[in-house]
Amino acid sequence: MCQRNSGFTLVEIAIVIAIISLLMVAVFKGQSLVDQANTSDIIATMKDLRVAADTFKQKFHYLPGDFPVATGASQEIAGVSAACSIGGAGAGNGNGIIEANESACATEHLVRAELIKGDPTTPISTRQGTVWLAYRDNSGAQTAYIAPVQNVVVLSNISCSVALEIDRKLDDGILTAGTIRASKDNTFCTTAGNEKVPLVAFSMAL
Repeated sequence: MCQRNSGFTLVEIAIVIAIISLLMVAVFKGQSLVDQANTSDIIATMKDLRVAADTFKQKFHYLPGDFPVATGASQEIAGVSAACSIGGAGAGNGNGIIEANESACATEHLVRAELIKGDPTTPISTRQGTVWLAYRDNSGAQTAYIAPVQNVVVLSNISCSVALEIDRKLDDGILTAGTIRASKDNTFCTTAGNEKVPLVAFSMAL
């Protein structure tokens, strides 16, 4: 009596490999779609923030955060907290730079002025992390040579794939050059195991 071999045939193995290949393509395509959505979300947030900051400056003649908002009955923006008004720890000094202590107040100024939506006491959020306005040298990213830009939009802890895609869409594709700078370079983001960029800054000429 003949004994049948219980192993897989070449045809069965080929079918399994084809199925695995299709699944891998679907996974990669799905990740690509997610990255595209995240990229679009961040770019939209960045543009909205820049427009809001520009509108704020035109209206109040100061940048958000840097604006020395009055207190009491003469307060130019209703509801601004004591911390973000004259005499407060985060009060603006009107020097044209959104300094470290003024960054949190920049968000509050914009929300209270009804130029962006959100909670005035918390940072602006994207699908990747928080976003805020800051003086370029306080951003944590390699922005010192973005002249003559003083202030930038800063994003925290975004994925390398999204950071690179944003740079390709809006700049030169190099994370340490041009108008978009990161705290890490392209080599970091193309090295296995490195998934996140701590900080990325976009130029904001205002």
